[in-house]
Amino acid sequence: MTMIKILGIDHVAVNVRDIDKAVEFYTKVIGLKITQREPSKPGIEYFLDCGPSLIGIIQAKDFDKNHPFANEGLGANHFSFRIHANDFEAMIARLEANHVKIEFAKKREKSWSLYFYDLDGNKLEATAWPMEDGLHPTHLKKEIYDPHKQMWKAY
Repeated sequence: MTMIKILGIDHVAVNVRDIDKAVEFYTKVIGLKITQREPSKPGIEYFLDCGPSLIGIIQAKDFDKNHPFANEGLGANHFSFRIHANDFEAMIARLEANHVKIEFAKKREKSWSLYFYDLDGNKLEATAWPMEDGLHPTHLKKEIYDPHKQMWKAY
């Protein structure tokens, strides 16, 4: 039997409480754009370009059933946006300016992670790979960000 080659993630879709507010969050705060590759259905679903992949934003129909991307329990935990390391601090500032709940950010030796939540409580991440992005080794400090104090500290 021939092995199938997976080319990557095509799309991730999230159900939302208010599609218009969610599209505004993902376009104006996160910076994604409504795609031209897939037709949108206003009030029902939108697809947003996310590099070669798409994010589907779908209007939820049943508000009594919740299953957001979350830390605990079975099911999805989060999905991550790939950003350039030079944009990492700007992403934190943009989220804070828009009053987005940040869980924490961490700069590890090889990868940097910023965890935050969308309007419906779905856990999201922005990931940077500083060495792959060409940052000088002097910028590769192990730090953790405290969103309450809005400051970094070594760990």
